[in-house]
Amino acid sequence: MILLLLQLQFCLSIAAAACIQKEREALLQFKNSFYKDPSHRLASWNNGTDCCNWKGVGCNQITGHVTIIDLRLDIDQVGFRIAPLYSNNSIHSSFLELKYLNYLDLSGNDFNYTQIPNFLGSMVELTYLNLSRTFFSNKISPHLGNLTKLETLDISFNLLETNGDVEWIPHLSSLKFLSLRGMDFSNTSSLMQVLNYLPLLVSLRLNYCNLQNIHFSSSSWLNYSSFLSRIQLLDLSSNKLNGQIPKAFQNMTSLKYLDLSNNQFNSIFEGGISTFIKNNFGLKVLDLSFNINLGGDVFGSRYGNQSTGCNLQVLNLGYTSFKTKIPDWLGKFKNMKSLDLEDSQIYGPIPASLGNLSSLEYLDLSRNALTGTIPTAFGRLLNLRKLYLQENGLMEVGHECFAQLEKLEELDISRNLLKGILTEFHFANLYQLHILSIGYNELLQLDMKSNWNPPFQLQVFDASSCIGCVRSEFPQWLQTQKRLVELWLSNTSLSISCIPTWFQPQNLTDLDLSHNKMAGPFFTTIVNQMPNLRRLFLNDNLINDSLLSPLCQLKNLDTLDLSNNWLSGIVQGCLLTSNLFALDLSSNNFSGTFPYSHGNDLSRIEVLYLRNNNFEGSMPIILKKSKFLETLDLKGNKFSGNIPTWIGDKLERLKILILRSNLFNGTIPSSICNLTDLQILDLAHNQFDGIVPSKLSNFNVMTRKDTDGFPAICRNGNLDHGVVCIDGGKYMVQSIKSSYFNYSMIRLTLMVSIDLSNNSLVGFIPSEITKLKRLIGLNLSHNNIIGIVPAEIGEMESLESLDLSFNQLSGPIPLSLSKLNSLGTLKLSHNNFSGNIPREGHLSTFNEASSFDNNSYLCGDPLPIKCVIENSSELPFNKIDNQDQDEDKWEKWLLYISIIVGFIVGFWGAVGSLILKKSWRYAYFKYGEEAYFKVHATIWRSIEMLKGMCISKRIW
Repeated sequence: MILLLLQLQFCLSIAAAACIQKEREALLQFKNSFYKDPSHRLASWNNGTDCCNWKGVGCNQITGHVTIIDLRLDIDQVGFRIAPLYSNNSIHSSFLELKYLNYLDLSGNDFNYTQIPNFLGSMVELTYLNLSRTFFSNKISPHLGNLTKLETLDISFNLLETNGDVEWIPHLSSLKFLSLRGMDFSNTSSLMQVLNYLPLLVSLRLNYCNLQNIHFSSSSWLNYSSFLSRIQLLDLSSNKLNGQIPKAFQNMTSLKYLDLSNNQFNSIFEGGISTFIKNNFGLKVLDLSFNINLGGDVFGSRYGNQSTGCNLQVLNLGYTSFKTKIPDWLGKFKNMKSLDLEDSQIYGPIPASLGNLSSLEYLDLSRNALTGTIPTAFGRLLNLRKLYLQENGLMEVGHECFAQLEKLEELDISRNLLKGILTEFHFANLYQLHILSIGYNELLQLDMKSNWNPPFQLQVFDASSCIGCVRSEFPQWLQTQKRLVELWLSNTSLSISCIPTWFQPQNLTDLDLSHNKMAGPFFTTIVNQMPNLRRLFLNDNLINDSLLSPLCQLKNLDTLDLSNNWLSGIVQGCLLTSNLFALDLSSNNFSGTFPYSHGNDLSRIEVLYLRNNNFEGSMPIILKKSKFLETLDLKGNKFSGNIPTWIGDKLERLKILILRSNLFNGTIPSSICNLTDLQILDLAHNQFDGIVPSKLSNFNVMTRKDTDGFPAICRNGNLDHGVVCIDGGKYMVQSIKSSYFNYSMIRLTLMVSIDLSNNSLVGFIPSEITKLKRLIGLNLSHNNIIGIVPAEIGEMESLESLDLSFNQLSGPIPLSLSKLNSLGTLKLSHNNFSGNIPREGHLSTFNEASSFDNNSYLCGDPLPIKCVIENSSELPFNKIDNQDQDEDKWEKWLLYISIIVGFIVGFWGAVGSLILKKSWRYAYFKYGEEAYFKVHATIWRSIEMLKGMCISKRIW
């Protein structure tokens, strides 16, 4: 009987497992609401009638009702290999038929900024709801408060508005896990009070919520004792919290995960993290990183004698301002798996006690001021997978510090002061190693036998500027590395004439052989042996090839730097594809016109350097569609013609525009002022005429104090290898402060300058130029500009170099220049300035006469011409140099001749009339005697006045 009943139940369960017809139809309606499914994630929904077998659908095995819909797109795991679902509408109302649904995850899909539907509040069986990153917008539906069985709610990173309404949250009485990341709670003062009413809440994520100290005041924390005692995970990262970290965190006895990173905290509670860890014994993760001003006794000094049984597994203190040494007691955390102290201003030696962290998998001590030796004790970190020690002052590698780390995958010891020899022994057991970076250690050497067969297969090898690591030949052991993706051998004294035929890394995407002594036809070999290259750096070599066409076969090429070689000939249009991100052909001997590509364009290019070649013709029209272009440098060529208006209309992201030393002519188009992000404008040494554009204040970047963080010349490399820059560390000559300086490409992007010198510009200096408060250098010299210097020029507070020499400017030197405390170079010579040279404020530091000479009417220090102080009753400018005296003589003679001619004409006009007309004679003698004496006196008074005025050239 029992066996029969069990068999009957099994048969019934199988029969009931097929999904309900109404629910299947509801799912199909939901599927049809998506207009785009690029990854065919819902393809299985077209197969069969049993929806319980569809991908992302789960049913109750007994009743057949749909209980689970899981269509999440996990961006963190799959990247962009799987595309989201796209809908123009909100969640379809057919969901109302799914009355037994308890698990709904639609995260990562696109609902096109529609609103979360109210009917979700009626799906009361839901225990799990995840709508994060779904592009929902508008106000949150308060009907969600009806989901009293809900245990997990995630509506993060949408465009949802709270408007201060969070009263629906306390109704979620079963809630355990709540994530509201990316929502703005700046106007919601009662948030913590509301969360305190959730009796089962153990996990809370509120990062990127614009939270401020008012949400976590000391008095309010006292009222949330129950919340503090039960919470296990608290993420408040990326908010606006500042000052001291609240002491209340020390009383969170259940806390296992605390993330306060990327805030503005500047001090920690008394006792530092040592006391905090002691009071929160169950803590596993503590992240205080990216509080850049967090300093003081962060580690604390009282933990050294405490128990070693702490459960802490992750400690992230990177990008802070500790300015202290690493304490020995960190070595007591036996459960520590990840320790990150990157860029935290720690100094001194690395304590050997870190070798006791037997569970450690991740260690990052990079970008600090650590000195001494890489401890041999690191050899005991047998679980270590990633070790980053780059950019310190480390000098020696301890014996056997890496040899036994069989699980090590990534090792970066670059940019230190390491010396000594690394042999095969150091890498003998590194079977898992796939990233090795030892570059920029000039005294370090690799001593490997030519037949060495490493135990690892590298994906990234960087030995740049490590001359002893490579010497003049390609390392023989590289022929064993079949998985290489990135190879960086810049500045290693390579003097090869060809790439070895045995080196054929088919997967290589990044190759940097720049700053070497290579001379030979490399392009064909590179294409044949490395067909999948994306980034190629051969700059600063002795390559003298004249045929670039083989490079056209590199279909994936997006970054190419061939600058500073002996290349010649013309550039083939096939090289200019829509894949190109950065192209540098500068300082070669290329000639001809810059080509228009064959059926392609440079629509994605961001960086183009063509300086110091022999290109000719007009502005390359191929750039007309380059809407992402940020840097354009054509200096030192023979380009000619006008600047086309599309430069300002189409290239809206342009930050650096350098057309210096060409043959461009015509006027500077006003459309160039549409480039609001422009920070370097160099049009010097051309043939431009017309006026200086008046709308210079449109250059927004030049008017504000903040700067964009990352330069356009860099982009992320593969395999988390960091930043790849087209410059490869090279320098560019830039005219600033009336001289030529070598600026690194990184520093050049921090410059803000305008150079229009050595043209034929006329007109006045536009007053709008004084609004460019971030401008560092301004050069308008060697033009024909007239008028006065705007009095508001002293408002350009960042100005370090001002050159207005060799123009026809007049009037006094503005006194406001004295306010420019950053001004280091001032050139006002060869103009028509007049009056005293101001010596107030910062102007008193300019003691070279060359800054002011050849201004005929200028006087005072530092010029040898002294200003004469005259009596108030006398006219000024009585002392005039010889040149002025000669000019005044001619002017006086002209005046005298004019007076005489005027007298003759007036006299004989009157006397002649009297002689010819008898009636006029009678009237004159009757009435004119008195008038005669009055007119006579007036004429001579006028003559005397004019003679006095002639003394002053300014009045004349």
